[in-house]
Amino acid sequence: MLAHSLSGTGSLTDNKLLNVVFSLLIWAAATQAQAHFTHFEPRIIHVSPQQGGVQLLLRMPLPLLLLDEDWQGGDSGQAIPFTQRERVGDQWVYRIDPADFEHRFAEFEQRVLAGYTLHREGQRLEGLSLTHVHIFNSDQRKPFSTLATAEAAFGVDKVQVDAGVIELFDSGIDLRLFIPAISLAGSFTIDSDLGIRLNAIERLANILQVHDGRGDSTTFSSIGTLHTTFAAQGHSMAFIGQLKSGVIHILAGLDHVLFVLLIALASANWLQTLQRATAFTLGHSVTLALGMIGYVPVGNWFIPLIETLIALTILYGGIMLAYKQQHRFGLLTMLFVGLIHGFGFSIVLSELVSQTGGLNVLSLIAFNLGIEFGQLAIYAAVVLLLLAYHRMAFLRHLDLPVFVSAGAVLVSASWIYERGGLLLSELQSL
Repeated sequence: MLAHSLSGTGSLTDNKLLNVVFSLLIWAAATQAQAHFTHFEPRIIHVSPQQGGVQLLLRMPLPLLLLDEDWQGGDSGQAIPFTQRERVGDQWVYRIDPADFEHRFAEFEQRVLAGYTLHREGQRLEGLSLTHVHIFNSDQRKPFSTLATAEAAFGVDKVQVDAGVIELFDSGIDLRLFIPAISLAGSFTIDSDLGIRLNAIERLANILQVHDGRGDSTTFSSIGTLHTTFAAQGHSMAFIGQLKSGVIHILAGLDHVLFVLLIALASANWLQTLQRATAFTLGHSVTLALGMIGYVPVGNWFIPLIETLIALTILYGGIMLAYKQQHRFGLLTMLFVGLIHGFGFSIVLSELVSQTGGLNVLSLIAFNLGIEFGQLAIYAAVVLLLLAYHRMAFLRHLDLPVFVSAGAVLVSASWIYERGGLLLSELQSL
Protein backbone atom coordinates (compact mmCIF):
# COMPACT_ATOMS: atom_id res chain seq x y z
CA MET A 1 0.00 0.00 0.00
CA LEU A 2 1.20 3.47 -0.88
CA ALA A 3 2.44 5.35 2.19
CA HIS A 4 1.38 8.97 2.40
CA SER A 5 2.84 11.86 4.40
CA LEU A 6 1.84 15.50 4.40
CA SER A 7 4.22 18.16 3.16
CA GLY A 8 4.91 21.14 5.35
CA THR A 9 3.84 23.54 2.58
CA GLY A 10 0.10 22.79 2.79
CA SER A 11 -2.58 22.46 5.42
CA LEU A 12 -4.80 19.48 6.14
CA THR A 13 -7.78 21.46 4.83
CA ASP A 14 -5.90 22.17 1.59
CA ASN A 15 -5.19 18.45 1.16
CA LYS A 16 -8.83 17.52 1.69
CA LEU A 17 -9.88 20.18 -0.79
CA LEU A 18 -7.44 18.83 -3.37
CA ASN A 19 -8.80 15.31 -2.88
CA VAL A 20 -12.37 16.53 -3.38
CA VAL A 21 -11.50 18.61 -6.44
CA PHE A 22 -9.56 15.81 -8.17
CA SER A 23 -12.24 13.25 -7.32
CA LEU A 24 -14.91 15.47 -8.84
CA LEU A 25 -12.76 15.96 -11.94
CA ILE A 26 -12.40 12.24 -12.53
CA TRP A 27 -16.14 11.83 -11.96
CA ALA A 28 -16.97 14.59 -14.47
CA ALA A 29 -14.65 13.08 -17.08
CA ALA A 30 -15.95 9.57 -16.54
CA THR A 31 -19.62 10.45 -16.79
CA GLN A 32 -18.91 11.76 -20.29
CA ALA A 33 -17.09 8.55 -21.26
CA GLN A 34 -18.80 5.61 -22.84
CA ALA A 35 -18.67 2.12 -21.45
CA HIS A 36 -15.92 -0.06 -22.89
CA PHE A 37 -18.46 -2.26 -24.61
CA THR A 38 -21.94 -1.91 -26.03
CA HIS A 39 -23.83 -2.92 -29.14
CA PHE A 40 -21.68 -2.10 -32.15
CA GLU A 41 -22.95 -0.90 -35.50
CA PRO A 42 -21.04 -2.77 -38.22
CA ARG A 43 -19.26 -1.25 -41.20
CA ILE A 44 -18.46 -4.30 -43.31
CA ILE A 45 -16.17 -4.14 -46.33
CA HIS A 46 -15.40 -6.96 -48.79
CA VAL A 47 -12.47 -6.49 -51.17
CA SER A 48 -12.17 -9.02 -53.99
CA PRO A 49 -10.56 -9.38 -57.41
CA GLN A 50 -12.95 -9.11 -60.36
CA GLN A 51 -12.48 -9.31 -64.08
CA GLY A 52 -10.75 -6.11 -65.11
CA GLY A 53 -10.07 -4.77 -61.64
CA VAL A 54 -10.96 -4.88 -57.95
CA GLN A 55 -14.42 -4.75 -56.37
CA LEU A 56 -15.35 -3.23 -52.99
CA LEU A 57 -18.67 -4.08 -51.35
CA LEU A 58 -19.47 -1.87 -48.33
CA ARG A 59 -22.25 -1.90 -45.74
CA MET A 60 -22.65 0.92 -43.22
CA PRO A 61 -25.28 3.00 -41.42
CA LEU A 62 -26.73 5.48 -43.93
CA PRO A 63 -26.48 8.47 -41.55
CA LEU A 64 -22.71 7.95 -41.42
CA LEU A 65 -22.60 8.88 -45.09
CA LEU A 66 -25.13 11.71 -45.14
CA LEU A 67 -24.44 13.67 -41.94
CA ASP A 68 -22.00 16.52 -42.43
CA GLU A 69 -19.23 17.47 -40.00
CA ASP A 70 -21.28 20.38 -38.61
CA TRP A 71 -24.23 18.15 -37.66
CA GLN A 72 -25.73 19.46 -34.40
CA GLY A 73 -28.14 16.63 -33.64
CA GLY A 74 -31.69 15.66 -34.44
CA ASP A 75 -33.15 18.55 -32.43
CA SER A 76 -31.38 21.12 -34.60
CA GLY A 77 -33.63 20.66 -37.62
CA GLN A 78 -30.66 20.93 -40.00
CA ALA A 79 -31.25 19.89 -43.57
CA ILE A 80 -29.77 16.51 -44.58
CA PRO A 81 -29.16 15.75 -48.27
CA PHE A 82 -31.27 13.07 -49.97
CA THR A 83 -33.94 13.32 -47.26
CA GLN A 84 -37.11 15.29 -46.58
CA ARG A 85 -37.53 16.67 -43.07
CA GLU A 86 -40.82 17.12 -41.27
CA ARG A 87 -41.70 18.39 -37.83
CA VAL A 88 -43.73 15.76 -35.97
CA GLY A 89 -44.74 16.94 -32.52
CA ASP A 90 -41.59 18.17 -30.82
CA GLN A 91 -39.21 16.17 -33.04
CA TRP A 92 -37.79 16.38 -36.54
CA VAL A 93 -38.27 13.32 -38.74
CA TYR A 94 -35.97 12.75 -41.73
CA ARG A 95 -37.51 10.60 -44.46
CA ILE A 96 -35.53 8.93 -47.24
CA ASP A 97 -36.23 10.28 -50.74
CA PRO A 98 -35.54 7.32 -53.10
CA ALA A 99 -36.04 9.41 -56.25
CA ASP A 100 -33.37 11.85 -55.06
CA PHE A 101 -30.75 9.09 -55.06
CA GLU A 102 -31.59 8.25 -58.67
CA HIS A 103 -31.83 11.81 -60.00
CA ARG A 104 -28.71 13.01 -58.16
CA PHE A 105 -26.69 9.81 -58.42
CA ALA A 106 -23.53 11.59 -59.63
CA GLU A 107 -23.68 13.95 -56.64
CA PHE A 108 -24.19 11.03 -54.26
CA GLU A 109 -21.27 9.18 -55.88
CA GLN A 110 -19.00 12.14 -55.20
CA ARG A 111 -20.08 12.10 -51.55
CA VAL A 112 -19.16 8.42 -51.31
CA LEU A 113 -15.81 8.85 -53.05
CA ALA A 114 -14.98 11.84 -50.84
CA GLY A 115 -15.56 9.63 -47.80
CA TYR A 116 -13.16 6.84 -48.77
CA THR A 117 -9.62 6.81 -50.12
CA LEU A 118 -7.58 3.82 -51.22
CA HIS A 119 -3.80 3.64 -51.56
CA ARG A 120 -1.53 0.93 -52.93
CA GLU A 121 2.11 0.96 -51.84
CA GLY A 122 1.61 4.55 -50.65
CA GLN A 123 0.17 5.81 -53.96
CA ARG A 124 -3.46 6.98 -54.05
CA LEU A 125 -5.58 4.98 -56.47
CA GLU A 126 -7.69 6.91 -58.94
CA GLY A 127 -10.63 5.69 -60.98
CA LEU A 128 -12.80 4.40 -58.13
CA SER A 129 -16.46 4.50 -59.16
CA LEU A 130 -19.82 3.71 -57.54
CA THR A 131 -21.89 1.26 -59.57
CA HIS A 132 -24.79 0.10 -57.33
CA VAL A 133 -26.62 1.27 -54.20
CA HIS A 134 -28.92 -0.72 -51.92
CA ILE A 135 -30.78 1.05 -49.07
CA PHE A 136 -32.53 -1.05 -46.42
CA ASN A 137 -34.16 -0.90 -43.00
CA SER A 138 -31.53 -1.69 -40.38
CA ASP A 139 -33.92 -3.98 -38.49
CA GLN A 140 -34.50 -6.03 -41.64
CA ARG A 141 -30.99 -6.22 -43.02
CA LYS A 142 -29.99 -9.38 -44.81
CA PRO A 143 -26.68 -11.20 -44.28
CA PHE A 144 -23.55 -9.49 -45.52
CA SER A 145 -20.94 -11.56 -43.71
CA THR A 146 -19.60 -13.49 -46.71
CA LEU A 147 -18.68 -12.41 -50.22
CA ALA A 148 -21.58 -14.43 -51.63
CA THR A 149 -24.20 -12.88 -49.34
CA ALA A 150 -22.76 -9.41 -49.92
CA GLU A 151 -23.00 -9.80 -53.70
CA ALA A 152 -26.57 -11.07 -53.35
CA ALA A 153 -27.58 -7.80 -51.66
CA PHE A 154 -27.50 -5.95 -54.99
CA GLY A 155 -30.05 -6.13 -57.77
CA VAL A 156 -30.03 -5.12 -61.42
CA ASP A 157 -31.07 -1.52 -60.79
CA LYS A 158 -28.39 1.02 -60.02
CA VAL A 159 -30.41 2.25 -57.01
CA GLN A 160 -32.47 -0.24 -55.01
CA VAL A 161 -34.54 0.91 -52.01
CA ASP A 162 -36.31 -1.81 -50.04
CA ALA A 163 -39.97 -1.53 -49.17
CA GLY A 164 -40.47 -0.14 -45.68
CA VAL A 165 -37.44 2.18 -45.79
CA ILE A 166 -38.70 5.48 -44.45
CA GLU A 167 -36.66 7.07 -41.65
CA LEU A 168 -32.99 7.97 -42.18
CA PHE A 169 -31.82 6.95 -38.71
CA ASP A 170 -33.35 3.49 -39.13
CA SER A 171 -31.61 2.88 -42.45
CA GLY A 172 -28.43 1.24 -43.69
CA ILE A 173 -26.78 1.24 -47.09
CA ASP A 174 -24.83 -1.22 -49.24
CA LEU A 175 -22.43 0.15 -51.86
CA ARG A 176 -20.71 -1.57 -54.77
CA LEU A 177 -17.54 0.17 -55.95
CA PHE A 178 -15.07 -0.79 -58.65
CA ILE A 179 -11.48 0.14 -59.47
CA PRO A 180 -10.44 -0.80 -63.02
CA ALA A 181 -7.10 -2.03 -64.29
CA ILE A 182 -5.53 -3.11 -60.99
CA SER A 183 -4.97 -6.38 -59.12
CA LEU A 184 -4.78 -7.22 -55.42
CA ALA A 185 -1.02 -7.71 -55.57
CA GLY A 186 0.85 -5.68 -52.97
CA SER A 187 -0.18 -3.78 -49.87
CA PHE A 188 -3.25 -1.53 -49.73
CA THR A 189 -4.55 1.02 -47.22
CA ILE A 190 -8.18 2.13 -46.94
CA ASP A 191 -9.06 5.30 -45.03
CA SER A 192 -12.29 6.98 -44.00
CA ASP A 193 -12.93 9.81 -41.55
CA LEU A 194 -16.69 9.61 -41.99
CA GLY A 195 -18.42 10.30 -38.69
CA ILE A 196 -15.25 11.36 -36.89
CA ARG A 197 -17.12 14.14 -35.07
CA LEU A 198 -20.23 12.10 -34.29
CA ASN A 199 -20.80 10.71 -30.80
CA ALA A 200 -21.56 7.26 -32.21
CA ILE A 201 -18.19 6.85 -33.97
CA GLU A 202 -16.75 4.75 -31.13
CA ARG A 203 -19.61 2.26 -31.57
CA LEU A 204 -18.70 1.67 -35.21
CA ALA A 205 -17.03 -1.72 -35.76
CA ASN A 206 -14.99 -1.89 -38.98
CA ILE A 207 -14.83 -5.42 -40.39
CA LEU A 208 -12.72 -5.77 -43.53
CA GLN A 209 -12.54 -9.07 -45.40
CA VAL A 210 -10.00 -9.41 -48.20
CA HIS A 211 -10.61 -12.27 -50.64
CA ASP A 212 -7.83 -13.69 -52.79
CA GLY A 213 -10.10 -15.06 -55.53
CA ARG A 214 -9.28 -18.69 -54.69
CA GLY A 215 -11.72 -19.10 -51.79
CA ASP A 216 -9.43 -17.86 -49.03
CA SER A 217 -9.97 -14.63 -47.10
CA THR A 218 -8.31 -12.58 -44.37
CA THR A 219 -10.27 -10.57 -41.79
CA PHE A 220 -9.18 -7.23 -40.33
CA SER A 221 -11.15 -5.39 -37.65
CA SER A 222 -11.00 -2.09 -35.82
CA ILE A 223 -13.27 0.34 -33.99
CA GLY A 224 -14.09 3.93 -34.89
CA THR A 225 -12.56 5.75 -37.84
CA LEU A 226 -11.15 3.56 -40.59
CA HIS A 227 -7.44 3.27 -41.33
CA THR A 228 -6.51 -0.29 -42.26
CA THR A 229 -3.55 -1.62 -44.21
CA PHE A 230 -4.18 -4.99 -45.82
CA ALA A 231 -3.01 -7.51 -48.38
CA ALA A 232 -4.81 -10.43 -50.03
CA GLN A 233 -2.71 -12.90 -48.03
CA GLY A 234 -1.76 -10.64 -45.12
CA HIS A 235 -2.40 -13.02 -42.21
CA SER A 236 0.44 -11.55 -40.14
CA MET A 237 -0.90 -8.08 -40.90
CA ALA A 238 -4.36 -9.17 -39.74
CA PHE A 239 -2.87 -10.62 -36.53
CA ILE A 240 -1.23 -7.28 -35.72
CA GLY A 241 -4.47 -5.47 -36.52
CA GLN A 242 -6.45 -7.64 -34.09
CA LEU A 243 -3.74 -7.14 -31.49
CA LYS A 244 -4.14 -3.37 -31.81
CA SER A 245 -7.92 -3.71 -31.57
CA GLY A 246 -7.59 -5.50 -28.25
CA VAL A 247 -5.22 -2.85 -26.86
CA ILE A 248 -7.43 0.03 -27.98
CA HIS A 249 -10.56 -1.65 -26.68
CA ILE A 250 -9.33 -1.99 -23.13
CA LEU A 251 -7.67 1.45 -22.98
CA ALA A 252 -10.86 3.11 -24.26
CA GLY A 253 -12.88 1.63 -21.40
CA LEU A 254 -12.54 3.80 -18.32
CA ASP A 255 -14.43 1.27 -16.20
CA HIS A 256 -11.83 -1.43 -16.81
CA VAL A 257 -8.95 1.03 -16.44
CA LEU A 258 -10.34 2.19 -13.10
CA PHE A 259 -10.51 -1.31 -11.67
CA VAL A 260 -6.96 -2.15 -12.76
CA LEU A 261 -5.82 1.07 -11.07
CA LEU A 262 -7.62 0.04 -7.88
CA ILE A 263 -5.83 -3.33 -7.95
CA ALA A 264 -2.45 -1.62 -8.19
CA LEU A 265 -3.11 0.87 -5.38
CA ALA A 266 -4.53 -1.81 -3.07
CA SER A 267 -1.45 -4.02 -3.35
CA ALA A 268 1.42 -3.89 -0.88
CA ASN A 269 4.10 -4.68 -3.48
CA TRP A 270 4.56 -5.65 -7.10
CA LEU A 271 4.42 -9.39 -6.33
CA GLN A 272 0.98 -8.97 -4.81
CA THR A 273 -0.05 -6.80 -7.76
CA LEU A 274 1.10 -9.52 -10.16
CA GLN A 275 -0.81 -12.23 -8.28
CA ARG A 276 -4.03 -10.25 -8.22
CA ALA A 277 -3.64 -9.16 -11.84
CA THR A 278 -3.07 -12.79 -12.88
CA ALA A 279 -6.24 -13.91 -11.07
CA PHE A 280 -8.16 -11.08 -12.72
CA THR A 281 -6.74 -12.03 -16.13
CA LEU A 282 -7.60 -15.70 -15.69
CA GLY A 283 -11.16 -14.75 -14.81
CA HIS A 284 -11.81 -12.54 -17.81
CA SER A 285 -10.01 -14.98 -20.13
CA VAL A 286 -12.59 -17.64 -19.23
CA THR A 287 -15.60 -15.51 -20.13
CA LEU A 288 -13.75 -14.06 -23.12
CA ALA A 289 -13.30 -17.62 -24.37
CA LEU A 290 -17.02 -18.19 -23.94
CA GLY A 291 -17.61 -15.23 -26.21
CA MET A 292 -15.21 -16.69 -28.77
CA ILE A 293 -17.33 -19.82 -29.13
CA GLY A 294 -20.64 -17.99 -28.95
CA TYR A 295 -21.80 -18.88 -25.43
CA VAL A 296 -23.10 -15.43 -24.52
CA PRO A 297 -26.78 -14.72 -23.76
CA VAL A 298 -28.46 -12.81 -26.60
CA GLY A 299 -31.26 -11.08 -24.67
CA ASN A 300 -31.32 -7.27 -24.63
CA TRP A 301 -31.13 -7.45 -20.84
CA PHE A 302 -27.68 -9.04 -20.80
CA ILE A 303 -25.55 -6.03 -21.80
CA PRO A 304 -27.01 -3.61 -19.21
CA LEU A 305 -26.78 -6.41 -16.62
CA ILE A 306 -23.05 -6.85 -17.22
CA GLU A 307 -22.49 -3.09 -17.38
CA THR A 308 -24.25 -2.70 -14.03
CA LEU A 309 -22.25 -5.54 -12.46
CA ILE A 310 -18.99 -4.01 -13.69
CA ALA A 311 -19.98 -0.69 -12.14
CA LEU A 312 -20.74 -2.54 -8.88
CA THR A 313 -17.24 -4.10 -8.89
CA ILE A 314 -15.72 -0.63 -9.16
CA LEU A 315 -17.93 0.62 -6.32
CA TYR A 316 -16.80 -2.34 -4.21
CA GLY A 317 -13.12 -1.75 -5.00
CA GLY A 318 -13.36 1.98 -4.33
CA ILE A 319 -15.02 1.47 -0.94
CA MET A 320 -12.56 -1.22 0.12
CA LEU A 321 -9.58 0.97 -0.84
CA ALA A 322 -11.05 4.02 0.93
CA TYR A 323 -11.54 2.04 4.16
CA LYS A 324 -8.09 0.42 3.84
CA GLN A 325 -9.57 -3.07 3.45
CA GLN A 326 -6.91 -4.15 0.96
CA HIS A 327 -7.26 -7.79 2.01
CA ARG A 328 -10.68 -7.75 0.34
CA PHE A 329 -8.83 -7.81 -2.99
CA GLY A 330 -8.19 -11.53 -2.52
CA LEU A 331 -7.31 -13.86 -5.37
CA LEU A 332 -10.72 -15.55 -5.47
CA THR A 333 -12.42 -12.16 -5.46
CA MET A 334 -10.22 -10.97 -8.32
CA LEU A 335 -10.99 -14.16 -10.24
CA PHE A 336 -14.73 -13.59 -9.82
CA VAL A 337 -14.48 -9.92 -10.80
CA GLY A 338 -12.45 -10.94 -13.85
CA LEU A 339 -15.27 -13.26 -14.92
CA ILE A 340 -17.66 -10.31 -14.88
CA HIS A 341 -15.37 -7.94 -16.80
CA GLY A 342 -14.56 -10.67 -19.31
CA PHE A 343 -18.20 -10.86 -20.35
CA GLY A 344 -17.85 -7.30 -21.62
CA PHE A 345 -15.07 -8.31 -23.99
CA SER A 346 -16.94 -11.48 -24.95
CA ILE A 347 -19.94 -9.42 -26.08
CA VAL A 348 -17.70 -7.50 -28.47
CA LEU A 349 -16.24 -10.73 -29.86
CA SER A 350 -19.61 -12.42 -30.26
CA GLU A 351 -20.87 -9.45 -32.27
CA LEU A 352 -17.76 -9.47 -34.46
CA VAL A 353 -18.17 -13.20 -35.03
CA SER A 354 -21.83 -12.78 -35.98
CA GLN A 355 -20.97 -10.07 -38.52
CA THR A 356 -18.00 -11.86 -40.09
CA GLY A 357 -19.39 -15.39 -40.11
CA GLY A 358 -16.58 -16.41 -37.74
CA LEU A 359 -13.07 -15.27 -36.88
CA ASN A 360 -10.10 -17.58 -37.14
CA VAL A 361 -8.35 -18.79 -33.99
CA LEU A 362 -5.26 -16.63 -34.53
CA SER A 363 -7.38 -13.48 -34.77
CA LEU A 364 -9.17 -14.34 -31.53
CA ILE A 365 -5.86 -15.05 -29.77
CA ALA A 366 -4.51 -11.73 -31.05
CA PHE A 367 -7.52 -9.85 -29.67
CA ASN A 368 -7.06 -11.50 -26.27
CA LEU A 369 -3.33 -10.74 -26.26
CA GLY A 370 -4.12 -7.13 -27.15
CA ILE A 371 -6.32 -6.89 -24.06
CA GLU A 372 -3.47 -8.20 -21.89
CA PHE A 373 -0.94 -5.81 -23.45
CA GLY A 374 -3.38 -2.97 -22.80
CA GLN A 375 -3.62 -4.06 -19.18
CA LEU A 376 0.20 -4.04 -18.91
CA ALA A 377 0.18 -0.51 -20.35
CA ILE A 378 -2.18 0.54 -17.54
CA TYR A 379 0.18 -0.90 -14.92
CA ALA A 380 3.11 0.90 -16.57
CA ALA A 381 1.14 4.15 -16.36
CA VAL A 382 0.55 3.47 -12.65
CA VAL A 383 4.33 3.14 -12.16
CA LEU A 384 4.85 6.55 -13.77
CA LEU A 385 2.03 7.99 -11.68
CA LEU A 386 3.61 6.72 -8.46
CA LEU A 387 7.00 8.10 -9.45
CA ALA A 388 5.46 11.50 -10.11
CA TYR A 389 3.55 11.25 -6.85
CA HIS A 390 6.72 10.78 -4.83
CA ARG A 391 8.83 13.36 -6.67
CA MET A 392 6.48 16.28 -7.24
CA ALA A 393 5.69 18.42 -4.19
CA PHE A 394 2.28 19.44 -5.52
CA LEU A 395 1.13 15.84 -5.89
CA ARG A 396 2.35 14.96 -2.41
CA HIS A 397 -0.46 17.14 -1.10
CA LEU A 398 -2.86 14.63 -2.63
CA ASP A 399 -3.76 11.44 -0.80
CA LEU A 400 -3.63 9.35 -3.97
CA PRO A 401 -5.51 6.24 -2.75
CA VAL A 402 -8.24 8.42 -1.22
CA PHE A 403 -8.48 10.49 -4.40
CA VAL A 404 -8.75 7.45 -6.68
CA SER A 405 -11.17 5.58 -4.40
CA ALA A 406 -13.41 8.64 -4.02
CA GLY A 407 -13.41 9.20 -7.77
CA ALA A 408 -14.15 5.51 -8.38
CA VAL A 409 -17.08 5.60 -5.96
CA LEU A 410 -18.54 8.72 -7.59
CA VAL A 411 -18.09 7.32 -11.10
CA SER A 412 -19.49 3.88 -10.28
CA ALA A 413 -22.50 5.35 -8.46
CA SER A 414 -23.32 7.40 -11.57
CA TRP A 415 -22.90 4.36 -13.82
CA ILE A 416 -25.00 2.13 -11.53
CA TYR A 417 -27.83 4.66 -11.67
CA GLU A 418 -27.65 4.96 -15.47
CA ARG A 419 -27.03 1.32 -16.32
CA GLY A 420 -29.38 -0.01 -13.64
CA GLY A 421 -32.15 2.10 -15.16
CA LEU A 422 -31.53 0.55 -18.57
CA LEU A 423 -31.48 -2.93 -17.03
CA LEU A 424 -34.77 -2.34 -15.22
CA SER A 425 -36.34 -1.04 -18.43
CA GLU A 426 -35.25 -4.17 -20.36
CA LEU A 427 -36.47 -6.50 -17.62
CA GLN A 428 -39.85 -4.80 -17.53
CA SER A 429 -40.22 -5.30 -21.29
CA LEU A 430 -39.77 -9.08 -21.03
